[in-house]
Amino acid sequence: MKITFVTSEAIPYAKTGGLADVAGTLPKYLKKLGVEVSSLLPLYKIIKDKKIPLLKISSSTLTLGDKKFVYSIYKNNDGAEFDTYFVENDKLFFRDELYNQNGVDFSDNYLRYAFFCLASLKFIIDSGGVDIIHAHDWQASLIPVYKTLFFPERREKVLLTIHNLSYQGIFPREVLKEIDLPESLFHIEGLEFYGKVNFLKGGIIFSDFLSTVSSSYSKEIQTTEFGFGLHDLLLKRKDYLTGIINGIDYSYWNPETDPYIPFPFSLKNVNKKRENQKFLFQKLGISFDWKKPLFAMVSRITSQKGFDLLLDIFPELMNLPLNFIILGTGEWEYENRLKDYAKIYQDKFIPVIKFDEELSHQIYAASDFFIIPSKFEPCGLTQLIALRYGSIPIVRRTGGLRDTIQDYHEKTNCGNGLSFDNYNSFELLEVIKKALKIFAHQPIYQQIQKLGIKCDYSWTSSSQEYIRLYNLIKEK
Repeated sequence: MKITFVTSEAIPYAKTGGLADVAGTLPKYLKKLGVEVSSLLPLYKIIKDKKIPLLKISSSTLTLGDKKFVYSIYKNNDGAEFDTYFVENDKLFFRDELYNQNGVDFSDNYLRYAFFCLASLKFIIDSGGVDIIHAHDWQASLIPVYKTLFFPERREKVLLTIHNLSYQGIFPREVLKEIDLPESLFHIEGLEFYGKVNFLKGGIIFSDFLSTVSSSYSKEIQTTEFGFGLHDLLLKRKDYLTGIINGIDYSYWNPETDPYIPFPFSLKNVNKKRENQKFLFQKLGISFDWKKPLFAMVSRITSQKGFDLLLDIFPELMNLPLNFIILGTGEWEYENRLKDYAKIYQDKFIPVIKFDEELSHQIYAASDFFIIPSKFEPCGLTQLIALRYGSIPIVRRTGGLRDTIQDYHEKTNCGNGLSFDNYNSFELLEVIKKALKIFAHQPIYQQIQKLGIKCDYSWTSSSQEYIRLYNLIKEK
């Protein structure tokens, strides 16, 4: 079977979020199972800056509207486990950021990713074709649209994975002409969306099959609350929609071999987390009382991730016997409020407002609890990493958090984490208080911790589910 991923980001080349982790890791596991797999990405400035060895494969031209684009295709030559191809056009992709500058989306994103979709599709066809094109999110959603319009005879099937429905690629109606899409598509059963053009909607309509990154999320997006205006369409396509939980790369997220943490550990010596905690405090120059449990978040600092709930109860939270570290960046108003609280509660709270891969590993290794109070969460990777590193997740039961974290119950004495149901700050505060009671009873805490470490959320099982889905799509 031959599969090509088309994605706007993938580790280790370019990343802004969880999409990159999935697109950069899943192909490795598919290849181990005998799939002939490759990926296509834009050749961003950030990739060129890394000086990755690349081989030039071809050069070509492409016309969109009245504009002609000269572009080249490069292939990775960096010893990676699978082939990655890059579409180069410096006018479109040689920019400091992937999608925006100073928090403002690039005004020509519609043109950048329409070009990327059509150039990728042409390259796949010119290279002999594949069985399935696996497109990811709105940036690749015009792949099935262009295929249907310009290459209707092609045998390739298209699977579109929706990683986060809230990002849809919505642009003014006028862009249709610039990206070679006919006005006949601008209607309620087509790409029209409240008077604008919706790229993701096009992908949902024209793809052969749809997937999301957890079973619960695939059902949630069919509701008004989480459908972001596309719930009726997704309901119509429910027979062609499934959810497969994301995994994490256990060769990378491994506390036994992690090069970023000073005191490696496993299930047998998980108490070394305490040494990692002392190291972390020294590194950050803080004098927290290390006898208190360390709560942590590694997250985008946005309302989707539950920071409005957290800030509603922050003074009450700081009155509890705990320490708290947050790592991430996001909405400036939340960042500023966290910084203000850090001045008041500097003996127990520190926000580190930046992206820092090494520090994130050290926080996972040092923390006792991981807070993930998301408003919605398609899958979530942080809870899976936290489990692996012996940090008990505290989550809101939504999307992939619901599918991966089982709430601890005293009667059954089972569960790999703690959870709450309703999106309100009171329930969040109560479950944190419950966590403190559990921490005070170490045998119970250690049981939950060890259950979490034993969980298997590697890509091994999920990649097998994708192969079953590919076979199903291929046979249809």
